[in-house]
Amino acid sequence: MNKKNNKINNNKDYVKRDIWRNLFHIQPPTGLLNDPNGLIYHNGVYHVFYQWHPHEPKHGLKYWNHVTSTDLIHWIPDNRILSPDTQYDKNGAYSGSAIEIDDQIHLFYTGNQRDDDNHRNSYQMHAIVGEHRITEKKVLIDSVPTGYTDHFRDPKVFKKGSQYYMIIGAQRENLSGTALMYTSNNPMSWSFVGEIKTRYNDFGYMWECPDLFSIDGSDVLLFCPQGAFNSPKNMFNIYPNVYCIGQYNFKTNEFVDDIEPHLIDHGFDFYAAQTFLDEEEERVLFAWVGSAVDNYPSDKHGWAHVLSLPRRLHVQEGFLYQTPHPNLHKLRKCPSELSKLLKIYELYIDKINGDFKIELYHNDNGESLVLHYNETSKMLTLDRSNFNNRFAIEFGEIRTLNIEEGLKNIHVFRDTSTIEIFINSGKFTMTSRFFPQETEGSVVIHTPTKDLEITYYELEDINHDL
Repeated sequence: MNKKNNKINNNKDYVKRDIWRNLFHIQPPTGLLNDPNGLIYHNGVYHVFYQWHPHEPKHGLKYWNHVTSTDLIHWIPDNRILSPDTQYDKNGAYSGSAIEIDDQIHLFYTGNQRDDDNHRNSYQMHAIVGEHRITEKKVLIDSVPTGYTDHFRDPKVFKKGSQYYMIIGAQRENLSGTALMYTSNNPMSWSFVGEIKTRYNDFGYMWECPDLFSIDGSDVLLFCPQGAFNSPKNMFNIYPNVYCIGQYNFKTNEFVDDIEPHLIDHGFDFYAAQTFLDEEEERVLFAWVGSAVDNYPSDKHGWAHVLSLPRRLHVQEGFLYQTPHPNLHKLRKCPSELSKLLKIYELYIDKINGDFKIELYHNDNGESLVLHYNETSKMLTLDRSNFNNRFAIEFGEIRTLNIEEGLKNIHVFRDTSTIEIFINSGKFTMTSRFFPQETEGSVVIHTPTKDLEITYYELEDINHDL
């Protein structure tokens, strides 16, 4: 292990020199980052874990890396990392969640084990974040319920009243996706309730990273229906991430909704969203800004992927609204001009009325990231095809979004090679990676600006040493 640690430390200096490193998003020090895990606010500190393969920017043996913050903006590394060091998680500590019990942070996750025939065994496991390290690992659920395959993972634990609940992603034996519910009075011992009854009997082959929470009088079910690519529900990414708004009946284990699932995000790179409550008891979301199947240009520099910015959630008129967490205001450095060459910025444009076109990144070599709205078709288009460092071309370089009410405003955060776009006060979002040859670029609006209200900030370079 010492040789591997030395390799990681040597790689850190190499990774830091990459021009595409982000300056205020959570990113891995080396290797590959994916799902956010173990999100919790505890004793004045935010804890974010994430799936991490430290040795190279590929999916491999997964750890939970760990960072902390007092404000959701300035992050520091925490050496209490969840490692795959038992016989039950020897092939990876897969995704899960965190809750507070008796003033301690308890982690719940899936231990991945492969036998000599490469057969997968999935164990739902528990650990405690001790003062100096992760302790008290224990298997809580050691078998898959009858009628389901070994695709059984990603426990999300929450408490309602005196009762604990655990929702787990699963696959039926007919190879369709679903979610299962467990319950407990004592979170060290769980009882199987059954499959959550929904109207989605054939929606993807596996539901990864489920989450269930109440907000604004509604219940929201999040999940990732693997295999729903280009389904009738307009899932354009190879692995989509969706939300359903309805009511969950804890007595009957039934989720009732009458609106089709919506994509949480309409960009290229967004998956495995998970939520928790911040210090003001507001629901906050993080997601993995990446994809399981793509090779990213940053791979050759020894690292891959970032987490999204923290987003506050609200339900309004049947939609899950996402807005940048208000603490992000702390990043603002000074107002700026659109023509100034920047690596990182915050942009807000209001009073959009009719056709609208903007280059969210532009350089003199012809590279650009284009957002275009057509009032006649009501279609918003994000185009990242105009770069020399193109990637994931086989899955398309354009994403579209129908906005029946018309485009009203956009709120944008750019961080070197990451863009997050909040549309119509957060009713929709589009999140994407892009890799320009020159990291500094300008913003160009190709629409008359006379009636637009434009606010443009240069942001503070935090440059997390994570």
